[in-house]
Amino acid sequence: MSVLEECKKITSFKHCRDETISRKIIGRILEGGRYAPSPGGVQSLKFIVLESEETLEQVEHVVGDKRASEAPALIVVLTDRGRMARRFGKQKAIEACEAESSASVQNMRLIAQENGVSTVRFSGFEGPVLGDMLTCPDNVVPTDVIALGYTDNPVPLDEKFGMNEICYYEEYGNQVSTFFDGPEWEGIHEEKEIFSKKVKGLRDKTKRLFRKVL
Repeated sequence: MSVLEECKKITSFKHCRDETISRKIIGRILEGGRYAPSPGGVQSLKFIVLESEETLEQVEHVVGDKRASEAPALIVVLTDRGRMARRFGKQKAIEACEAESSASVQNMRLIAQENGVSTVRFSGFEGPVLGDMLTCPDNVVPTDVIALGYTDNPVPLDEKFGMNEICYYEEYGNQVSTFFDGPEWEGIHEEKEIFSKKVKGLRDKTKRLFRKVL
């Protein structure tokens, strides 16, 4: 199965089974997160795996979602803002850390899905609060939490906008065609040829109409 198909198959859950996830699978998921692209090659990421009921309940209070305590395991994604700041400065460090964390989360969700594990991503919580709870140093801040679980009722991704609604050619708003939505589309070079032919056809049509007017 292609990576694109795996992206489409990522699922979350409302409820998951009380079934332990093996260390081997969690290890694979973490490996995926470790290989995320990093701004400037800084590699600010760190991870904490949580499984104890007491800790999961504490995380639930921070993220505000009961699925955090129902899941058999959580992965907390941490970013070293101090390390990132040395590369980009304090003002840009948070943004760069969040970008690296997001890429890592997507990688981990892909690997999880490949291994039959559904995932829920929690973000937008008070990172320093969770960091204090997990005894992180001040410069290391949690940015995301991923809940891992096996479920009998996987929740698919939200419906996405069509490619032709969000992708333009050469300038904003220039919707070339619906070929982006189809499997027959083979790349931007093909689309460029189609666009050029359309422009030429429109130009020729305009010339003919102009001659008739004259």
